[in-house]
Amino acid sequence: MPEYSIDFTRYHKYDELVKILRDLNALYPDFTALQSVGRSFEGRDLWLMEITNHKTGPGDTKPGFYIDANIHAGEVTGCAVALYTISYLLTKYGQEERATELLDTTVFYILPRVSVDGAELYLTTPTMLRSSTRPYPDPEDEWLEQEGLAAEDINGDGLILQMRIKDDNGNWKVSASDPRLMVLRAPDDRGGQYYRLYQEGVLRNWDGGPFEQVRPKWGLDINRNWPSNWAPETQQFGSGPYPLSEPETRAVAEFLIKHKNIGGVMAYHTSGGEILRPFGTKGDDKMPPKDLIAYRTLAERGKQLTGYTPKSVFEDYTADKTKPLRGVFMDWTYEQLGIITYSTELWNVAQRAGIAERTPAQMMKLSDREREEDGLKLLKWNDEVLGGEGFANWTPFKHPQLGEVELGGWKAKYVRQNPPGKLLPEECHKNAMFTLTHALALPHLNFSRVETQPVGGEDKERFYKVQVTLQNEGYFPTSGSDQAVAAKAVKAIEVVVTPGDGVELVAGKDKEEIGHLEGRVGNFAGYFFGGSPKTERRLEWLFKVGSDRGRVTITARSERAGTITRQIELA
Repeated sequence: MPEYSIDFTRYHKYDELVKILRDLNALYPDFTALQSVGRSFEGRDLWLMEITNHKTGPGDTKPGFYIDANIHAGEVTGCAVALYTISYLLTKYGQEERATELLDTTVFYILPRVSVDGAELYLTTPTMLRSSTRPYPDPEDEWLEQEGLAAEDINGDGLILQMRIKDDNGNWKVSASDPRLMVLRAPDDRGGQYYRLYQEGVLRNWDGGPFEQVRPKWGLDINRNWPSNWAPETQQFGSGPYPLSEPETRAVAEFLIKHKNIGGVMAYHTSGGEILRPFGTKGDDKMPPKDLIAYRTLAERGKQLTGYTPKSVFEDYTADKTKPLRGVFMDWTYEQLGIITYSTELWNVAQRAGIAERTPAQMMKLSDREREEDGLKLLKWNDEVLGGEGFANWTPFKHPQLGEVELGGWKAKYVRQNPPGKLLPEECHKNAMFTLTHALALPHLNFSRVETQPVGGEDKERFYKVQVTLQNEGYFPTSGSDQAVAAKAVKAIEVVVTPGDGVELVAGKDKEEIGHLEGRVGNFAGYFFGGSPKTERRLEWLFKVGSDRGRVTITARSERAGTITRQIELA
């Protein structure tokens, strides 16, 4: 395979991303197809790369695995991991066993960046935003009329940091252990220097009194815009006016619905170092038991590869069970399409700094001293690993409205939300390896045994019995999941018999639906009492051959386990 160099120590803007995809498509024509699946709010194409070995069959005849990233504008690490996965599969074909097997037997659909507009704003300006650049929920003119503090790079250094303002009644003070760190003022603190902390910015329509942060101009969260458990803005911030209201979510939904062969999904986010799984709105007791086993088993393998902690969004991630996350992509793909889906939260700066992992409930209960200790660990890591570059020291600045302030704090974009460039390749590689592991669990049909037996006849008319054993070689069932069956999201396996010239089907069906075959997941048969899992199905036909020899073709089609064909000689 030819070589193509991509710099994975930095994050790529839209034009660079498109060029990389087009270059790879031109360089690997036997393995790639590039298409736009739709256009963004601002009119940018959403480019998706299809990857498979075309010589072993077209993609729609193989089990499919879908990857997307950067649905949230600032989570650009995901785009890098998606690009790395594309590069790894193409450059390692013929050299690495798993990459070779996967491209021969599986098709990947990889959409590296969903929020193309928001990511471009994030990468080219100091601005941080959640998803789309469509003003929401207020039109831009109404947003401009709001009173309060609007985030802005007021000193022109290319960053939006924090402002600290001296205030005798402030609730923050400088840590005695490190002058960079701000800590909460103790209940009995008197007579010291205290501050108020704000985001760096300017005041709009200010009358000189107290002020609050203005509502975000770009309040959409397109990972709350999916049909499953969708709720309006009054219940779920950022959900949009109705499910799939945004061109980006609608384009992805239409692609997934059209491609019935997709049996696994990985959605990349940042940050937290977590492997998240459904449900978002209900507990594990509501999930089909074998699907829960699959989720837990694969995630544990992911933990071994990445060091990330597996979590259920509802069970482990949601602190207030009365306010679950609604309209989430992962819930839609699993609940309605029956696809085993993970949302991996890439990168965990706290873990790198040696800070103990805590649940949301535990975070709420941290003492002020524990929070200070965590802050000191982060600064120590910043000094030792990044040479202090991740934190901007507090610097005096003459604010046009507030007078003397100090600007400083963490450079959030490429320390807290995404890894610094030099640490990005490691995140890319280990997460790509987990995704390949997930893809290797997909169902695959195979004819494990084919037998022909003459059963009599006279002169030129002879009869043959044909027996075929159809097998699922995969970890997942051929349906992809038990949820897919419950949701009626996938059709049963269809077996079609096509006799050749001079051959007549005497007994057996020429077309038959045989249900689904189990996978290895949750199959404990034989552990105690013997037996075998129901991963195979034996089929039988009787044919009459009117000449010296004949031929029959057996085709088995599964929407998620692929299409296989066997020609059988009768002689």
